[in-house]
Amino acid sequence: FLFDFVPRQLYLHLLLRIPSLYFSRVTRIFEDARLSLPDIKRMARANADQWNTSENAIWQLSTQTPDQMPLPRSLLNFRSSWESFIDSLMREWKTFNIISVLLMSAILTMLQIEAASHPIIRTSALFSLICALMSLLYGCMYIIRFGTMRKMHKASSFATEAQKGTTSIWWNIWVLLAMPAVWLAWSIIMFLTCIMSFIWLSGSSQDSVDLVLSPRAALGPRIALTVVFFLGVIYFGLIVGTFHRY
Repeated sequence: FLFDFVPRQLYLHLLLRIPSLYFSRVTRIFEDARLSLPDIKRMARANADQWNTSENAIWQLSTQTPDQMPLPRSLLNFRSSWESFIDSLMREWKTFNIISVLLMSAILTMLQIEAASHPIIRTSALFSLICALMSLLYGCMYIIRFGTMRKMHKASSFATEAQKGTTSIWWNIWVLLAMPAVWLAWSIIMFLTCIMSFIWLSGSSQDSVDLVLSPRAALGPRIALTVVFFLGVIYFGLIVGTFHRY
């Protein structure tokens, strides 16, 4: 319990439980389509002609193998739902990118204000900047890469992943899908922290504008910022590796 359930829950809360939202969205598509494992395998092997829904298509049923037969209506409906899902993801990531760019410009403006030189204000702003940059980086990669995810053999890979009984909680397809949203959410949280710190730590005659940390005290924020940055780099490597598999 302590070494399995608790770390899983802490990790999911660290990710703001956003991967669960993507998991429910994808599984709902497959559940509505009622796909079985043979359907998934057939979907992966289907050629372009089999996805043709034209009423004028002529099929020589007597000479066709089962894999050459026209696909059932459930798979055709699934294809439409899957393409709509990919389109919605693309729109989400484009929106996330716009928000990330706006956040980054606001953060850079905040860092140029002399009254915002307080260590708490500056550190929270830098945390927000790193998170926004990572969200923008992941979003750009996803927009480019997921343009090919409309293909049905890619959808079959997602279906296989969705129907797995067990999967790694630390890194899976749902965590991958949630990365831009997770980093953007943390960027917004840290930016709000920066704003509240700016409100309460500046503007008064008793507030110290020239507060400077000692070298030892400054080591803590620097290490924390470096850890967050390299965590983003590690996730970037995991994303690239996952894209190679798909």
